[in-house]
Parts: sequence; C-alpha cells; structure tokens
Amino acid sequence: MTTMTERRRGVTVRTRILAWTLLVVALALCAIVLSTGRVLLSRVEASAVTELEHEAAKLRAFATGVNPATGQSFTGAQQLLTAYLSHNVPEQDETYFSVIDGRADRRSADDPPARLDADPAFISDLTALRSPVSHRVETAAGSAMYAAIPVEVSGDAALGALVIVEFLAPDEHEVWSTIITMSIAAVFALALAGAAGWFVAGRALTPIREVQETAAGIDGSDLNRRIDVVGTDDVAQLAVTFNGMLDRVQSAFDGQRRFLDDAGHELRTPITVIRGHLELIDEDPIEREQTLRLVDDELRRMSRLVDDLILLARADRPDFLLWDAVDVADLVVETLAKATALADRTWSIEEIPEGIVHADGQRLTQALLQLIANAVAHTADRDPIAIGGHLDANRLQLWVRDGGTGVPHSEQSHIFERFARGTAGRRRPGSGLGLAIVARIAQAHGGTVRLESTPGQGSVFTLDLPNPSPLSAPPIQSAKEHL
Repeated sequence: MTTMTERRRGVTVRTRILAWTLLVVALALCAIVLSTGRVLLSRVEASAVTELEHEAAKLRAFATGVNPATGQSFTGAQQLLTAYLSHNVPEQDETYFSVIDGRADRRSADDPPARLDADPAFISDLTALRSPVSHRVETAAGSAMYAAIPVEVSGDAALGALVIVEFLAPDEHEVWSTIITMSIAAVFALALAGAAGWFVAGRALTPIREVQETAAGIDGSDLNRRIDVVGTDDVAQLAVTFNGMLDRVQSAFDGQRRFLDDAGHELRTPITVIRGHLELIDEDPIEREQTLRLVDDELRRMSRLVDDLILLARADRPDFLLWDAVDVADLVVETLAKATALADRTWSIEEIPEGIVHADGQRLTQALLQLIANAVAHTADRDPIAIGGHLDANRLQLWVRDGGTGVPHSEQSHIFERFARGTAGRRRPGSGLGLAIVARIAQAHGGTVRLESTPGQGSVFTLDLPNPSPLSAPPIQSAKEHL
C-alpha cells in the first residue's frame, strides 16, 4: 500500500512551490473581494441612513412653516403630513407614507417596489409612536431601511407619523454584481498566476533538474559532465557549487585511479621477484640462504612501500597534523644533528630561523629528513649539503641545498609525483614516494614545496609555508655553522 509519506515524496518541488504560491494568492484575492464587498454593502446602508436623516430634517423644517395651500399654520397632524407628501417627491427607490392613529393614511405619488403601507403587521408596530425609530426590514422587493418620525400638532388629538422607506435592493444588486465581477476576475488572475508561477518555477528549478540529471548520469567512466550556469541567483550558485564538487570528485577519482595503478605496478614487481625465487629455490643451503636473503630484502622494500602508501593516504585526514608551538631554530639544529648519521658529507647550516610557529614539528622534521635523504642519494662522499630556514611575519621557509648531480629540466615538473624516481641514468633505490610525502606535508600546512636545480650544480628544495598568526620574533642572520 502506498503511504502518505510516499505520496508526498512523489509531488515535485515545482508542484509544491506552485501550490503554496496559488494558496497565498487565492487567500489574498479572497480577502480583497470579501473586504471590498463588505465596504460597498456598508456604504449602501450608510447612504440610506444619510438619506433618512436628510428627509427627517426636511420634515422638521417643513413643520415649522405654514401650510403652502392656506398660508396659515397647520391645525392638525393629518393636514401637516398631507401637505408634506404633496410638496415632496421621493427619489428613485424611495417612498413616503403617513400613518394617522395607527392606520395608513396617505402615500407619496409613486409606485414603490413594495407596499409597506399595506402591511398591517408593519403598521401596527407604529401605533402609539412617541420617538423616531429607524430599522432595517425585509420586504417583497428585498432589504429596505425605514425611518418613522412621530408628528403631533398642538390642539389636535390625532397621533401621526411620517414613514420614509429607502429600498436597498437595487444598490445591493449593483454591489453583488461588482463582487461577482471581481470574483471572476480573481479566478482569471489566479489562473494567470498559476501559469506564470509554473513557468517561473520551471525556469528557476532548471539548474536543480540539471543537477539531478547530471548526478544520475555520472558513473566511473564519465566524470566530465557539468551544468551550464545561467544567471547569478541562489539556484545558479547551487549549480556553481555542484560543478565545483564534481571537479573535486573527478580530481579525487583520477588521483585514486592513478594511485591504484602506480601502487599495483610497484607492488607487482617485488611480488613477482619473490614468487619467482621461491618457485626456483634450491636444496643447496648456500643458494637457499641467498634466496631467503633476497626475499627478505624484497619484503622489507614492500613493507616500506606499504608504510609510505598508508602515510600518503592519511595525508588527507584531519588528524594527519598534530598542531603545536614549534621552535623553528631548535627544529633546524636537531634535524641537522639527526642527518649527520646518514652519510659522510660536508654538513652545514646556512641560516637559523628564530621564532615560534604553529605547526606540526614532527611532520616538518620528517619532510626535512626526506629532503636530506634525497640529497644524500644524489651526492658523493664529502659533497656539501646545507639546511637553513627563514621566518618573517607572513612566511616560514625551510630548505635543503646540495652540491650533487642536480635534476634534469624534463623531470622537475613531475618530481613530486608518486613513484617518480628519475631517468634510468640517475635512479636510486627507493619507492619513489619520498618527495610526494614531502609535498603532502607542505600542502597539509597550507604551503608548497619547490625545486630550484641546475643539472651538474646541485639542487635546492624549499618548504614554503604560511605563517598567518606568527608567534615568532624577527629572524636573525646566523653565521654558517660547519659540522
């Protein structure tokens, strides 16, 4: 059975955006139509009340004058009301009539939509009226507002009243026609907003659909697809971010593929050597000892290779570096002291950096020793090898200089790649991972390692690291120290 969650997940983002947009627009249109209709209906009733008050004022002014027919004062309520009805013509949708002693007496010369003067129940409510009243009433012609104004004349015992009726139905009909017209327009506006919203949402979500299609179409054989970025809005920035992520994924995937190819190639050689010698091992004790010594050497080489590969794999992990305050002067001196045991060379310190930096001292020592080991491998006895460093407010530089064979220009561009061991004429024993490890240590510190070399004149390998918030004092120049 399909659950509610599954059905909700089946609704597209475009549909949800459009639904919420239409809901907000529909609520806004309903509020506008209802508030407009209410205001217009209130105005109709207010206009009727104003007209009733106006007619009441006219009756009061008429009562204070004389009878237009005789020029004398009014002698009775019936005479006053009859004279008033004769001289005042009601407007459209309006009627007047008089009530004398609880019965309808006279009516204005018009043909009203409904005859309230012929309604006994309505007339009975006006019996013994002593003060003006105004109410809304339902008639055969619809709603109406009426005002009943009592009239008494001194010396006349008759009780009279003038009833003014304002029929609201025609004006209310116009109001409802306006409301219906607005409602129809609102429906068309809602439909137009829906069509525009569907189009705009589709255009806005195009990069997201392309992200989905690109992600669905990516496999291990094709990581080159990218999303076309149009505009500078948030959705376009999403496409830019996704393209950047694909660049990083492709780079990591290519690096992993090269890493596996190189590692497989390097590990396959000692395995082949070990297998071949074990298959041909002889019963002769001397040959067996030589074979086992060779196998042990190959296994040790494999062990070093695996350790280096593990170190390179860890270089991308957050815990690769253990940050601490490092005295770079002590680091240079102690590294040189460790290096002197590697070979018989002319060792020296060119410059001692003075200060404290935030770094991983063990990794920096490891990188320097690896550079020194590389220098030892490409120099002869008593050849010069010097190390040094320089620290200022922005950078820390540590270098190893040798007077060896140098690096050919054709090899300098890829010497820091994995398993790069030079041409056949200058190969040395090793895994070819040492300089790659140095490069990773520099990158983990946010810096780089660079090479300056002239074939036949030696090389200088320099670790160039940032020092954004130094804890150091200005460096001082040290005299050369020879060991």
